Amino acid sequence: MKEKMFVKTTVEFFRNLHVDFVKKLLVFENLDSTNSTAKNLARAGAVEGTVVVAHTQSYGRGRLDRIWESPKGGVYLSIILRPQVQTERASLLTFVAALVVAKTIRSYGAPTTIKWPNDVRVNNKKIAGILLESEIVGNTIHYVVVGLGINLHIDIKQLSPEIQSQSTTVSSEVGHPVDYYEFLRTLFQQFEYFYMLFKKGNYKRLIDEWKKHSDTLGKVIRIQTPTEILKGTACDIDELGFLLVRTESGEQKKILSGDCLYFDELRKV
Repeated sequence: MKEKMFVKTTVEFFRNLHVDFVKKLLVFENLDSTNSTAKNLARAGAVEGTVVVAHTQSYGRGRLDRIWESPKGGVYLSIILRPQVQTERASLLTFVAALVVAKTIRSYGAPTTIKWPNDVRVNNKKIAGILLESEIVGNTIHYVVVGLGINLHIDIKQLSPEIQSQSTTVSSEVGHPVDYYEFLRTLFQQFEYFYMLFKKGNYKRLIDEWKKHSDTLGKVIRIQTPTEILKGTACDIDELGFLLVRTESGEQKKILSGDCLYFDELRKV
């Protein structure tokens, strides 16, 4: 796809998308970050279902202030949500996003798994990343921005050496090229389905579905949270999306967010 054609072709794609949830599509050749742009739009009043898409990002962002490298050949987009739910339920949107990506990629035949909280992987290699950012004041969710970065058919050699061996792409895993717009259509359809489950309060179904895709539960893990580092076994997910970890001393901890590493993978490094 010629870069100069990206905006025109994507706008045309939107006209024929027919996914009710997607209300507005804003397309750019390059952005610093689709999430940053979407957050600015959300603060200015953009409606739920506004989607920001970029061909490339010069400063894509991942969790924990990491950079998400964004060369040509990836899917880079952010979606503005304004869910009218209890604020403590907003954390479950992480599961919604991870399921959307995992299911979309799996529909092409790649055996996706989810590493808590929302890294999508194939054969222990990262294929997609998700970043949720929100503005919550008191008991009101003003907006949630869901950012997705998916390695569709990027050249892995364009990534930094330190992450090349830990990354993979959809096309390489399924063994053939994957059409960008066919993939995008499936992604939006999946998002509409899982987000509607969330809005209808089907939280248990979402969590149970996430568990089916998890490669975290049952593993011995190390988690770095904002306040501590702990080691234990990932046991379960509770009804609010907290990861339940049984430490070496037998204590059960509830973790909402953190950086998770698997000890069996650490030993291979």
